[in-house]
Amino acid sequence: MPTLIRVSLLLAAASIAAPALADEGMWTYDNFPAAKMRAKYGWAPDAAWLEHARLGSIRLTLGCSASLVSSDGLVMTNHHCVRECVSDLADAQHDYIANGFYAAAGAEEKKCPAMEANQLVKITDVTKQVEAATAGKSDRAFHEAERAAKAQIESACGTAADVRCEVVTLYQGGVYDLYKYKRYQDVRVVFAPEETAAFFGGDPDNFTFPRHDLDAAFVRIYDGGAPLHTDTFLKFAAKGVKLDRARRYAGGAYISARCGTAIHFEPIFGIARCADRIRHEGTRAGAHVQDLALRS
Repeated sequence: MPTLIRVSLLLAAASIAAPALADEGMWTYDNFPAAKMRAKYGWAPDAAWLEHARLGSIRLTLGCSASLVSSDGLVMTNHHCVRECVSDLADAQHDYIANGFYAAAGAEEKKCPAMEANQLVKITDVTKQVEAATAGKSDRAFHEAERAAKAQIESACGTAADVRCEVVTLYQGGVYDLYKYKRYQDVRVVFAPEETAAFFGGDPDNFTFPRHDLDAAFVRIYDGGAPLHTDTFLKFAAKGVKLDRARRYAGGAYISARCGTAIHFEPIFGIARCADRIRHEGTRAGAHVQDLALRS
């Protein structure tokens, strides 16, 4: 996962009549094409809906996406996002990686030593400020001016210990946005399954679907020593999603390369195939050497 995750809203709207032609896209919260979606589907999220989704979405340490799912600060995320936490909390008597962790009561929830939760509370367009600082510059001078402008903007924004500010670059430098986060530095693990259940199938992340494993974990945000009380959280749906309905996914987006051409991706896939073959041949060679060692 990248160190800088740009919090975005990913929308996938599928049609039951032509599932292969699903309409999809990825947008930031402040640049959602609501009018276009309303014209095509008869419904689109309004500003209040988008704000609710933004505040209900959490970014954990290392850039993991997560969601507030209760009024008492309960947060749901992937298992690998809390792996470091439960590993740090383990001791000679408790192997939370192998056996999992479960807090039956609030007093049993354990603070993750290095975990932080960030809630995106404000987005500000700072494109003009960065462009003014880089005007007339190129190459190294441009990048140095860009870095200095970003640092100055972030410093002016992050004036408190519970605030984190980041200037993110969008559209290859076409837009610069200032993301202001509310920082929560008291995050406690509530539940994490044993790794064999979470890692079943061999994929530690959410890039494969369907997945037949328990890749989930829960932590709780504490504020002032008590569970965070909030009215802005994402509720679990009692009923599953239906066909012919638009689906929207909120969280930290990785990257979008939807405009890439086949020629653009050809060398990338070629390198991947070469790497796979090297790993395959290496595995075969290793097995052959081991077989000789066992026979000798």
